[in-house]
Amino acid sequence: MFKLRSWGWALVLAIAVGGVVFGQSLALSKNSLTHSIENIPMPKLENPLRILTPANEIFEIASCSTKDFGFAITNAQIPPGAGPLPHVHYYINEFFWPPQGGIEIFHSERKFPDMGKPPTMEAAGRASLYAITPQPKQVIYSPHTFMHGFVNPTDETLPITMIWVRDAIAPDFEYHDGGMREYFSAVGAHIEDLNNLPTLTEAQRNAFVTEAPKFGINQSSYMMQYVSAISDEFPSNLAKLENTQALTKVIETIEAFNRGDKSVTCS
Repeated sequence: MFKLRSWGWALVLAIAVGGVVFGQSLALSKNSLTHSIENIPMPKLENPLRILTPANEIFEIASCSTKDFGFAITNAQIPPGAGPLPHVHYYINEFFWPPQGGIEIFHSERKFPDMGKPPTMEAAGRASLYAITPQPKQVIYSPHTFMHGFVNPTDETLPITMIWVRDAIAPDFEYHDGGMREYFSAVGAHIEDLNNLPTLTEAQRNAFVTEAPKFGINQSSYMMQYVSAISDEFPSNLAKLENTQALTKVIETIEAFNRGDKSVTCS
């Protein structure tokens, strides 16, 4: 059985990343390589789904779809030290939007196009990750087949919005969203009371890894399983990644649902 381990980020960042990433993100901003947006709305649902993930993230998650477009979105609270270990998506393309900044995002330059060959020494080989601390309201875009992960390295809980846009190759999951809502519903603990969080079980932490391929994800179970090195020199080609068309369509879809447009389904 797999055992999902903590990033051990405080030690990793102190040794491998240090205090340079914030300066790096400022440098990217000066070079106009960052992309930001003032607000990303959530669907107005009467009883939103709340999940405590095996990576200790607190999610309020929704899925939306139209005839030809689908995605899942979460407003997440990330406690100190929490966040998912390195992983690769195959069915979705992901946006990260930290309204207060502070979240450390790690991303590979290398793609892993074959889900049957994860970034392990035995399969496709491990890869370097590059770190960036986005500025408040900065958008980081991660297309499918890139490895990435993130952590809250601070001593306070921080918010982040994540959007998972269904890719054309994705199977048609129940909520037509690329499978991410279904994944977290299957492996996480459902929250009934935000003031009384459930306790994650070892089975749920193991399922976070072992069940991931069913939803188009290769999820590592310990820090360096997929990672050969970590660098604070975030490459400009990664900083330039964007998908304005998809992000705009996400926002327009949510706004249409909130206006009562019956051509949009959100749940």
